[in-house]
Amino acid sequence: MNQTIWPVVTENLAEQLSAAQGGVVHSAQLLPYLPVSLGLIEQTLSALAESDRVERQTVNGLNAYLFKESENKPPHKFQPLACVYSNEPLDELQFNAITPEVRQQIEAELALMADKDSWPAEAIREHELIFLIHNLNTPVSTSSIAGHSQLPFKKVEQHLNDLRQRGCLHFNAELNAWDALPLNYPAAAYTRNRDFIRQFPGAVKEELEVRLIKSLSVALLVLLAAFVLAISAKFPFPIVLGAGLIASGLVFLKVFKSPPKTLPLP
Repeated sequence: MNQTIWPVVTENLAEQLSAAQGGVVHSAQLLPYLPVSLGLIEQTLSALAESDRVERQTVNGLNAYLFKESENKPPHKFQPLACVYSNEPLDELQFNAITPEVRQQIEAELALMADKDSWPAEAIREHELIFLIHNLNTPVSTSSIAGHSQLPFKKVEQHLNDLRQRGCLHFNAELNAWDALPLNYPAAAYTRNRDFIRQFPGAVKEELEVRLIKSLSVALLVLLAAFVLAISAKFPFPIVLGAGLIASGLVFLKVFKSPPKTLPLP
C-alpha cells in the first residue's frame, strides 16, 4: 500500500512558510494552498511539535508553530518557485505551492478519507470564513462575513467563535472585528479548493439543511397568507387552497434553488 503524501506536503509547506516568517507559522496560513481542514493541518503540525525541531506556541492569542531552524531569520515574501514536495518548477503565473500532479494525488487521498472522516464538513466552512476575513474590506465584522457566507448569521457566529476558541482566529474587541493573518487567499485559489471540497456530501449537508428550513418557512408563510385571504375576502376555500399550495410550492423551489452569494473579489 502506497504511503499517503498529504501529511508530508503539509509538513514541507509549513516549514517553508515558517522560513519566510522568522520561523513561525499558523495553521490557517496553509489553507490557501491545500483543500484540507484545519483539523488535518493541526493533526500534522502537532505531531511535528513532538520533535525537538518544532515547538508549539501561543502568539498574540493564536496557536503557532515555531520551526527552530528558521527562528529569527529575516522575513521575506513566500513565493515558491518549486513544488514543496517534488521540487519540480511551478507556473509562476499561478498561485500554487504544489504541482498539479501532486495536488491530484492529495485530492485522491482526501477523497478516500471523506467517507469516514468529517474533514469535508469542517473544511468547507473554514475555507469560506478564512477567505472572507482576508478579502472583505476592513474592519471585518461578523455581520459583514455573514452577509457573504452561504450560512446564516447565527451559524457564522458559532463557527467563528469555535475557531477563536481553538486559537485559529483572533477577535479584536475594541474594533468589533476579526483580525487577518499575514496570508494571501486569491479568489481563484479559494474557488479551486471549494469546488473540490463541495463534491463530498458532508461538505454541503449544513448548507442544505439551512436552505431547507428557510424554504419551508417561507412556503408556510405563503400558505398561511392564502388561508387568511380566504377567510377575510371570503373566496371559495378549494380555489384558495389549490392556489396557495401551488404558490407555496413555487416559492419553496425558488428559495431552495436560489444562487449562492457572490464572492467579494479583491
